[in-house]
Amino acid sequence: MQKLRILNTREIKVIRELLIKQFGSALHENYAYLQTEKDRLFLVNRDIAQIDLDKLKIDRLGLYFAELRPSQIRLSKEGAQLLVNEARRQKADLKNVLSLTKLETRAYFAGVDLKRDLGEENRLVILTYEEAVVGCAAYKEGKLINFLPKIHRGEVIL
Repeated sequence: MQKLRILNTREIKVIRELLIKQFGSALHENYAYLQTEKDRLFLVNRDIAQIDLDKLKIDRLGLYFAELRPSQIRLSKEGAQLLVNEARRQKADLKNVLSLTKLETRAYFAGVDLKRDLGEENRLVILTYEEAVVGCAAYKEGKLINFLPKIHRGEVIL
């Protein structure tokens, strides 16, 4: 059983600033953020945040959105999809979004790290194929490091 902690306004502001710094956009403010002991972030409706979570035995709650690190936030596949969809609705310009080819997408879903030259700066990028959001990967030393969970891996029909 996980210990979930509801984040306060200041902590949410830090998350929003990290999202804007990394990707150029943040989520709409109608979500409550829950954080686990392993710094994983889950999104829930604000009404659920009014419940005293200490009195409940909960294994999971909400949408797994991201993993919080001291200087960055690594989005889950679903978190990347949500961020991109909200940015498109708000007509916001996203940054660090990389479009993959058909072969690269197949390799990504097979769990392979992709070789790409995106410059010197190490950073997190959102991966897309055509209009679909594929996930989030870390760019480091000419390579996109694959974070796709095994449950999402396999043959992709494109």
